[in-house]
Amino acid sequence: MIVFDRVCFAFGETVVLDNFCDSFESGKINCLLGPSGSGKTTVLNLIAGLLKPQSGKIEGDINGVSYVFQESRLIPQKTVYANLDAILRPVYPDKRGRRDIIEEHLTLAGLLNDSDKYPHELSGGMRQRLSLIRAFAFPSNVLLMDEPFKGLDLQLKNSITEAFLRLWRKEKRTVIFVTHEIDDALRVGDSIRVYSDKPLTLLKLIDIPPSAARSKLYGEAARELKEQVCLEVERWGDAE
Repeated sequence: MIVFDRVCFAFGETVVLDNFCDSFESGKINCLLGPSGSGKTTVLNLIAGLLKPQSGKIEGDINGVSYVFQESRLIPQKTVYANLDAILRPVYPDKRGRRDIIEEHLTLAGLLNDSDKYPHELSGGMRQRLSLIRAFAFPSNVLLMDEPFKGLDLQLKNSITEAFLRLWRKEKRTVIFVTHEIDDALRVGDSIRVYSDKPLTLLKLIDIPPSAARSKLYGEAARELKEQVCLEVERWGDAE
């Protein structure tokens, strides 16, 4: 469990978090929905330690953090394999053990045959799958994802989502997943948090039963869940 206890944070005069309290369940995919600029990325950066609370505290099981961004952020001068090797070398000094980890994750994401290619030789979907591999290969127990599927067409998004779920099922880390897409949250999430605009406030926590979460995105159970989420999202407009 990762717990925010009365956390406050502001950028100058702009208050983003004001006595913010929430908790994120360990080993689950926690999805965050909220208006643009509401403070969701600030929550990720506080968990990662890139920002520090100005008051309050963050406690919980945070033993290393991996981050997946909207952009792949790969090293252009390095191959697929070398991109992973550069991240893992400091924590896995044994070359053979490191190679086994890299090849295992490349296989899971369907990129083993592309290990000698450079980022510019990969499609956008392949680059984003590589960024997922990089995050999962690094030994952390918390995975932060900041709109990693934004701007992708449906077919590409489905491919990357499946790669993400394959990796996550193998190593069930605590995931904090920021998205604006309700269908994405329903497809991958164990829970959905709908937040207000800043200062960030939890409007609704919706737990997603496994049967509705992934395989029945367009089924009756998922439709009812989506209606719940949409009702909360509509409150963003009411608050404007």
